Amino acid sequence: MNTSPLRNNLTFFITLTVYWLFQLLLLLIHGYKDSFLLLNSLHFSALDYPMFVLTHLGDPLIITSLLALLLSGRNPQGVLYIIVAVTLTGLFGQLLKNTFFEGWDRPLQVFREIAGVHTVAGYKMYHNSFPSGHSIVVAAAITAAMLISKTGKWMQVSAALFVALVSYTRTYVGVHFPGDVLTGTLIGSAGAILLFRPVYGNLIKRNNSGSDSRKGRTLKTLHIIAVVSFVLGIYLIAESLS
Repeated sequence: MNTSPLRNNLTFFITLTVYWLFQLLLLLIHGYKDSFLLLNSLHFSALDYPMFVLTHLGDPLIITSLLALLLSGRNPQGVLYIIVAVTLTGLFGQLLKNTFFEGWDRPLQVFREIAGVHTVAGYKMYHNSFPSGHSIVVAAAITAAMLISKTGKWMQVSAALFVALVSYTRTYVGVHFPGDVLTGTLIGSAGAILLFRPVYGNLIKRNNSGSDSRKGRTLKTLHIIAVVSFVLGIYLIAESLS
């Protein structure tokens, strides 16, 4: 088990911090609403479909399934930790959305009398804007994946940029303010860090005391769950759009 996950992933967190500072500066200069109008206005027809695809990588079923297929062979306990981190941080985000910030509407509702809010492929939402759930999920999943992995600096930079890009797409497709995205990525990363030792540490201890047959069953189960979850995630996204 990595005894110093934060230090070993310092490049990842530095890159992510630069992104957070950029979002914070944008909010301080332009405000919560106008910062959305600025970023959302920067759109190009050639990017619409790629951004639409990328934004759904923040769906919990999609990203956890992909990471499970990539990592379960060499670190099934890590996959379980990622699932726990995504689930708990995601639930925390939904709790905030539906209680303290229930009245915070999305850009299409706030700017309903302003023409020019850019949306993609009929993907429209109006309520429960703060914080961004997809941003929470992608930040939690990728942060957790980095904490359990040993990667080089370029991979860490790429992982942080992936978090930034997927969370940014929420503003590009017109469903979240930059403040929603900033808060979401902070919640996701912080949650993954806080859960690392109590969750991943205990999973490693249990695995070391388990039999080989039990480890094999765990691996097969993860593969099955990953495939089913990925298919289900695609289906639910298609249903929501229809």
